Amino acid sequence: MLFEEPIRILSDIHLGHPASLVGDPAELAPLFDGIPTVVFNGDTVEHRFRKDQEQARELLEATKKICSELGSTAIFVNGNHDPDISPYNHLDLAGGSVLVTHGDMLFHDISPWSIEAEIMEAAHRQALEKIEDDAFDDFEKRLHANKCGSLAIELHESTIPRGRLARVVTYLRESWPPWRPLQIFRCWSQVPGRAVGLARVFRPRARFIVLGHSHYGGIWTRGPRVIINTGSFLPIAGRSLVDLEGDRLSIRKITRSGGKFQAGKTVAQFKTSPLRAHEGF
Repeated sequence: MLFEEPIRILSDIHLGHPASLVGDPAELAPLFDGIPTVVFNGDTVEHRFRKDQEQARELLEATKKICSELGSTAIFVNGNHDPDISPYNHLDLAGGSVLVTHGDMLFHDISPWSIEAEIMEAAHRQALEKIEDDAFDDFEKRLHANKCGSLAIELHESTIPRGRLARVVTYLRESWPPWRPLQIFRCWSQVPGRAVGLARVFRPRARFIVLGHSHYGGIWTRGPRVIINTGSFLPIAGRSLVDLEGDRLSIRKITRSGGKFQAGKTVAQFKTSPLRAHEGF
């Protein structure tokens, strides 16, 4: 799959969520300006709450329009909060050396820290049972089954208030019940290893795995592979982006100034090349 370079990757903007740091997609415009291809790696918009559905569609269209006006092509990868907005559940970039996927497939129950984890896990397992044995290693079919787990959550009304209290309530929700923070920390620690396992099975030549989902940004090296999580635009989490151009992968912090988000300093840079057969295992 070929896209015009440079390619910029970011994730977990959660447009429409009352606690998102982005109130208007226009605040993201500096991140798109001069970038031919922008990849939104899941959870771009908030689709869970019934009353926010129309707003989410409007925000998605507004984001596409801003990108178009700046000469950028917007490519959306489905996440667990927006599991059916795009035909893409993953992207293979840089000659197969870079795998881009949201990261919700790393867990059978999608979001183990969620109060709805059991519902999602049951739906995910039910979808997996429908996959024929000879197709069980088909990456896209497995990703589709994963998205069935997210789609199983019945739309409900958000209990998070709008305005200044939204972020406070978000902090409190993330801390209750008492086991929830411990579950979140445990999942954070498992992400790099699970990402390597995913690549070994489905994309053994991928040297770089770019994720979102857990909101815990970072860069981890595991053997020949580098796992990158770009964080989130929700409170507490930090956020970064990945730039791909030629044989170079760069990771940059996302900063905010004057109400606008922009690409900050480069924190890491790598040369892209697919793993050789014996390196991928």
